[in-house]
Amino acid sequence: MTQPEQNGFTAEETRIIRARQAARSRIMGVILVALCVLFFLITVVKIGVWG
Repeated sequence: MTQPEQNGFTAEETRIIRARQAARSRIMGVILVALCVLFFLITVVKIGVWG
């Protein structure tokens, strides 16, 4: 069997990296929701439900 590779990061560095990844994930989630809302509104305007 092979030994698991050491990543070379301290516990503090690993915590910082994970925090950055979590922040990036939240931002991407907000952008995805915003795009969904934008596409929905564009569709509604093109169909003319409120017009």
